[in-house]
Amino acid sequence: MRIALAIATLFPGGGLQRDCIEVAKLIRSHGHQVVIYTSRAHEHSLANDIPIFLLQNAAHTNHGRQRRFATDFLEETAGRYDLTVGFDKLMGLDVIYCADASMAYRVLNAPLLRLLPRYRTYVELESASFAHGRQTKIILLSQNQNWEYQTAWRTESERILVIPPTLTLTRRQPGHRTNGSREALRSSLGLLDSDWVWLTVGVQPETKGTDRAIKALTYFPDATLLIAGLSETSRASASLAARARRLGLSHRVKWLGHREDISDLMAASDLLVHPARYDTTGTVILEAVVNGLPVITTAACGYARHVDFAGAGVVVPEPFDFRLFRSALEQGRNPAAARAWSEAGAQYGKNPTLYQGRTRAAEAIIRIGHEKSGGADQPIADLGPADAATS
Repeated sequence: MRIALAIATLFPGGGLQRDCIEVAKLIRSHGHQVVIYTSRAHEHSLANDIPIFLLQNAAHTNHGRQRRFATDFLEETAGRYDLTVGFDKLMGLDVIYCADASMAYRVLNAPLLRLLPRYRTYVELESASFAHGRQTKIILLSQNQNWEYQTAWRTESERILVIPPTLTLTRRQPGHRTNGSREALRSSLGLLDSDWVWLTVGVQPETKGTDRAIKALTYFPDATLLIAGLSETSRASASLAARARRLGLSHRVKWLGHREDISDLMAASDLLVHPARYDTTGTVILEAVVNGLPVITTAACGYARHVDFAGAGVVVPEPFDFRLFRSALEQGRNPAAARAWSEAGAQYGKNPTLYQGRTRAAEAIIRIGHEKSGGADQPIADLGPADAATS
């Protein structure tokens, strides 16, 4: 089959971008022709030899770019492919692999948002795949998403597949905490063996709660915060870097920029601090768990429940209370508790289901393509349902 994938932006380090590339490789490994369309691509997109077609887009706003990309992709692929798969909310898709929360659900709870062009555009694009009566098959990453979309759109359950986590098995390296990798990387970062090191990962500091982590440093003078995914001079981190300077914390915040050695950084750290305001999944949470890095996170993250399942840290309940966050960090300071969390997480990481999400997605996409080209329509939930304990 000829299969076209679409993602608005390709850049290294993004979880959705990594999923797109890996799913494309898996589909191609089954003998199918795969191409990727995008409107913005970093030169190091990790796509290897998968063809990438760039659709030029001069829109000046994010929602304007999304609408333009949706329109261009629909026109560009019409009649040329056996299947179209979107990794963003687009139009006319056969399949959508969705890592986002429902914008329509958000508008239900804040109706005035509908007055804003940004929200109107995103809700309209969302309706193209999720509205009741549409034909698009839907791949979701968490049960939280499933509930939101069905609440907002009455989306038929037979069109939805919730896949297991999409961890990469090669990024599970709990042994790096004990084989010398931890000490080597700490030394390269100017850290002492006795330093108490927090790690936060992400390129959206407001969403991921990076400001909360920096604020918490003021209460723990022995802590150092590593921030992977952002540099001190990047536009997204400018206000946070300025705040750290005002608080006199700059010497305890290390901006690491884009990193591919996340498992090594996790080995070098003592806590993953992920006080996110919202995270559909929060793959980094589960990566930390299986790497034996204790986690402090919030219930606003889809994968936070794995922290509870594993007994690998503390999940701060919603609505967020900074005092409870501080208390959780205090618990993480206890060596006995941290050791128990680390061992429990590494043990939890032996569950093979945690690494099957992309394979399930690729298999479902291929089956849908075969059915579209000649077979009877089949509920996507029958194409390989996720394990209820890990979806």
